[in-house]
Amino acid sequence: MSWERILLSVNIFRVLAVLLALPWLSASSAQAGETFIALTYHDIPEAEMVSDDISQSQFVKQLEFFKTHGFTFVSPQDLLAAAQGHATLPNKALLLTFDDAYESFYTFVYPVLRLYNIPAVLSVVTSWIDNPQASIYRTKKLMSWEQLREVGASRLVTIASHTHAQHKYIQANPAGNVEPASETFRYFPEAQRYETEAEFRTRVRTDLAKSIEMLQSKVGGNPYILTWPYGAYNELGLQEAASLGFKIILTLQAGLGQVRDLWRVKRLYMMPQLYWAPLFKEELARQFKEVVQMRAAQVDLDAIVEPGSYAQSNHNLGRLIERLVALGVNTVFMQGFADRDGSGNIKSLYFHNRVLPVEMDFLSHAVNRLRVRGIKVFAWMPVLSYELPDPRLNDQLKVREYKDGQLQITTSWYRRLSPFDPQTLGIVGKIFEDLAMHVNFDGILFQDDAYLNDFEDFHPAALEVFAKRYGWELQPGMVREEPWRGQWLDCKTEVLNEFINHLTAIVRRYRPQIKVARNIYSEPALNPTAQEWFAQNFASFLASYDYTVIMAYTRMEKIKNKSSWYARLVERTRNFGALDKVVFKVQTYDWQHKKWLNSRCITQDLRFLVAQGARHLAYYPDDVYLNKPEIDKVSLMISGRGEVRDN
Repeated sequence: MSWERILLSVNIFRVLAVLLALPWLSASSAQAGETFIALTYHDIPEAEMVSDDISQSQFVKQLEFFKTHGFTFVSPQDLLAAAQGHATLPNKALLLTFDDAYESFYTFVYPVLRLYNIPAVLSVVTSWIDNPQASIYRTKKLMSWEQLREVGASRLVTIASHTHAQHKYIQANPAGNVEPASETFRYFPEAQRYETEAEFRTRVRTDLAKSIEMLQSKVGGNPYILTWPYGAYNELGLQEAASLGFKIILTLQAGLGQVRDLWRVKRLYMMPQLYWAPLFKEELARQFKEVVQMRAAQVDLDAIVEPGSYAQSNHNLGRLIERLVALGVNTVFMQGFADRDGSGNIKSLYFHNRVLPVEMDFLSHAVNRLRVRGIKVFAWMPVLSYELPDPRLNDQLKVREYKDGQLQITTSWYRRLSPFDPQTLGIVGKIFEDLAMHVNFDGILFQDDAYLNDFEDFHPAALEVFAKRYGWELQPGMVREEPWRGQWLDCKTEVLNEFINHLTAIVRRYRPQIKVARNIYSEPALNPTAQEWFAQNFASFLASYDYTVIMAYTRMEKIKNKSSWYARLVERTRNFGALDKVVFKVQTYDWQHKKWLNSRCITQDLRFLVAQGARHLAYYPDDVYLNKPEIDKVSLMISGRGEVRDN
């Protein structure tokens, strides 16, 4: 059983209860008609043998529970009719799905479905039927083609494709890590190269077409439901599925299914739990929202990667992982770029890409190893501060400032590429595309280099954009006067936001389920007028991203009264009703005086933030070799493994 399944299945009945206790259950039929619950079952043996088995007695008890608590079982045909506006789903609609076509479906589940008159979806990995040894559990018996034909001929069972031979893991990087085949660009060690997009599309399309062909010839009918193995997919796979005529796509993302989005049907992964029904009933009466509290460490991969030695780098990574597990963090913001001189201006990356040199193709391996340990990983990446190999193009695209009466390339800490020039988006877009293609991460943290100060950006492309938007030919002296001042500020803020939105869209083409976080300086989070100094707007961050990460760095900001300042940050966030969307990231190192801050003081800061109402915490930086911050001091406040809070 894969680690993704284990994580997805933790406390699954509690998740179910939360969903079922939501107001839509008692809403009008029109509201109920938009939403349904899909359940994922696997083998239903007489007695449980592996962790995703449901025993036959438990399965019947669950059906009885659903039938006696007002749930209505629906078919995939009902979903299509509702999606097309021809029907309305009943309140508390429930879809049963069974993956892999184990023999227990034929010998036990199918007779039970007939007895209760319950429809279901049965997903078949077509290559497994003739070769059961290729399945995940080689000792389990699968259905035969004859049995599949029999159940498929009934009005209750809809046969779905579970792919032909993509229900497996394939090599994803030079380190030999494996990832789900249906979303991964294969690494070919002999050729020392990655699969191209065209090769990926061909592999997926050929496999799905083979699955359709076999189901048509062996079972009959034309399958119109596709179930992604492990719930792993990307937009390329969806496009290929659409071209082959699939109408419903099943994932393993937890949550409610939506009739308006049958291309990404969320399903709850069913696993055994003793005395589940009483617990389930208790939770049904509760009306609450679950908030998984983020506890994050932001980690420099520069400190882990040993240039020229993959073996030593891997050893260092092992030390880091054991440290993070001991700390108990549930999230890591992992550096995806090399910045050994600390300039913030990036010349190389830690993943295969077409734009910059590869310092070491190591990020994919690091992310894989962390996720196997149950830690979510956000790839921490710059937005604009790249130093291109072509010096002429590099200087041509740099942000311009007007300083001391002269127009020049910016002298700011970050020597950014101008977000106004379309060439910048083309170049940076390739970086993020390659990142998403070759690294299987949970989210993106956009670096704090996405800003423009009040003297930037006078790049020719920026002036052209301003003239098109507002009809003015902007001159340096105009930016202090209205209406140009306000228009100039709005233009810069909007363009930065649009640029990041484009990058997000690129990434989600390959990693559709990722979360997006963006760093914001503390001043614009506290003071709306500071937008002029950064072209960052706190309200727009909260509206645009899953998480806004406030850099609550008291030493860097030279804050004398930390408690008052932290309290203002939390209160400002509370006033926006955004405590669930803001991560408060504290400073653990004094860069000005080049010393580590006291770990007890860091713990006190974290404790104070929580006392004020902060829900998500992070810290930066981390040192695995010096044990900074100290594990025994900060783990109590930064630990968040499996932690859930009721609100």
